[in-house]
Amino acid sequence: MTTSWGVAQEPDRQHAIGELGHPEDGWAGRALSLATLYPPTTVPTIRFDQEGQQVGCIEGANLRKAALDAGINPYKGLNNFNNCGGLGQCGTCVVEVLEGARNLSPRSDVEEVYLADRPASYRLSCRTSVNGDVTIRTRPAEGVGKGSNSLVGALKALVGRG
Repeated sequence: MTTSWGVAQEPDRQHAIGELGHPEDGWAGRALSLATLYPPTTVPTIRFDQEGQQVGCIEGANLRKAALDAGINPYKGLNNFNNCGGLGQCGTCVVEVLEGARNLSPRSDVEEVYLADRPASYRLSCRTSVNGDVTIRTRPAEGVGKGSNSLVGALKALVGRG
């Protein structure tokens, strides 16, 4: 494509120049603002209840990684050392969702198994994506150490579903 000035342009730039007009016609009052070209995006906020901290993240961010990046530990006791490193295989990064559950990814099959005997508000942070504002309680009292939060418990949950 070429402009009226005879200069080759990329299609998107050609469109923008067409919107602005020709320099000889004057551009005053017709310039597109950056807000028009790039509308503002909202940044999801994760509020960590016990820590009294809030963190912004990109949409779709992994909850466990966002917590660790902010210096917030999702693990309790020995699970600080005895965990799978975010692979969704140990069930030790349990968090409780206090507000904004609709802004998280749906529970995965792995979560359904590991958290079978926990309230629906409990999630594995390593298996959870953040898509909007949410309030989280890390290391809930009944989150880890019983029932399906172990390989044996997970197998029992699978067999018990039959």
